Amino acid sequence: MIELEEQVDEKFWRIRREEAYKRFLEDVEIGYVDRDIKDLILLVFSKKNVFTTSSCSGRITVVDSTYPWQRDEAFVIFKKHEPIQLNELTSIIEQRHMHRLWLIVSGPIIHFNAVDLTTANKLLIIARSAGFKHSGILSIGSGGIVVEVVSGIWVPFLLKDRDGYVASDLPRIVSIANEMLREGKQKLEKLFKFLRDADI
Repeated sequence: MIELEEQVDEKFWRIRREEAYKRFLEDVEIGYVDRDIKDLILLVFSKKNVFTTSSCSGRITVVDSTYPWQRDEAFVIFKKHEPIQLNELTSIIEQRHMHRLWLIVSGPIIHFNAVDLTTANKLLIIARSAGFKHSGILSIGSGGIVVEVVSGIWVPFLLKDRDGYVASDLPRIVSIANEMLREGKQKLEKLFKFLRDADI
């Protein structure tokens, strides 16, 4: 454990933290930051031993791909961090596509960078208590300890394929997708409250 902690160069880590904070403020200024996670990121940067490198409050996407988990030959044609409307979905389905159209609900995911293993461990305890059961340490190096906090919410719905199939109950799909998105946002609110009171 001591050997792992010694891999983190705290001076280098502090520089990276300052750079990440500047990038975040620039993203806020141009409107690039997901507004549902903005306050949580600000809270994290108020802590002395941790910062965030990437984050998402949860989203609903529509992807044109053979399988919903594909990266290559997959095209994101719709993305929203808020609940969707039925008319948004129907207009997408009417468009041409190459493979299959999948609606995918993804829960919150945040990458924290901790200065030491003690902080990383505290983060994991907080995250799991808030319902982010799939969280864990991704890497340990001179630039810090990367902790991935994941809600575990990831559900695909097949909307349409090239053989003529079209999902018949779109209102139901919209309702369930929005319900799952809100569930993830509620976990995020809980995480915010736990982090606010944490000494990290």
